[in-house]
Amino acid sequence: MQVTVRLTGMLLILLIGVVIGLQTAERGIYKVSGLPEQQTQTFYIKRMDQGQLEISLMGKQVQAANPDRMVNYVSQAGMTLGNSLRDGARWFVEWVGNFFEP
Repeated sequence: MQVTVRLTGMLLILLIGVVIGLQTAERGIYKVSGLPEQQTQTFYIKRMDQGQLEISLMGKQVQAANPDRMVNYVSQAGMTLGNSLRDGARWFVEWVGNFFEP
C-alpha cells in the first residue's frame, strides 16, 4: 500500500512537471516568433528578378553579394561531424562483434 501511494505521488509530480514544462516552452516559442495572431515569419526567402534573392531574418533585410557562392560552413561542419560519428560507431560495433564471432 505504501509503495502504491509513493508511486502515485511521484507520477503526479512528474505530470505537473510536464505540464509546467510545456507551458514554459510555449511561452518561449511565443517570445521568439511572436503570438499566433500576429502571423509573423522569422525567416523568409523571396526570389526576385535576374536570380536575386531577398532574404529577411526576423524582420531585417539580409543582403548577399553573390548567393551562388554562399557556403554554409555550419552545415558542412555538421555533415563532417555526423559522418565521423557514424563511421566511428560502425567501427565500434564491428570491433565488439568480432569478440562474438565463432
